Amino acid sequence: MPTRITHFLHDSIQAPAVPPVLGTAFDVADVHVHDMNEVLAPLMAAKRNFRGVVGGIHVRLTNIGAATKVTIRLCADPNGDFVLVPDTEATIVPGITTTTSACAAFRVDLPLFQILGGPGNGLLYLFAKVDGGTPNFAQSCITWKE
Repeated sequence: MPTRITHFLHDSIQAPAVPPVLGTAFDVADVHVHDMNEVLAPLMAAKRNFRGVVGGIHVRLTNIGAATKVTIRLCADPNGDFVLVPDTEATIVPGITTTTSACAAFRVDLPLFQILGGPGNGLLYLFAKVDGGTPNFAQSCITWKE
């Protein structure tokens, strides 16, 4: 009889009270810090490097202005030097009733291990930039499974 494999699905959501304002270049100030271990049991999360399969990344921008595309980069360090998910671009989709607010979705499906920036602490850094305008980086969500 085959072994049954169970996956546990998790999410990490960031919605800063004062969202960063994005520009047309990556900037270390325009980042959302995701604690990927915050949903794990305390014993598992203590000083643990992140390891899991990132399924998708969703971003929400407000006051989009002239922006039509957003590019993300997911890193293991706050300086954006240890890249885990390279630059990926998506079209910004404005809301139906609120056209100044928009979202973009990215499919990743990549196993990630926080080994490059060690010692790991479970933190991943999501950087973003746009093709024009100065929208607010209002919210981001990283979904992953273990």
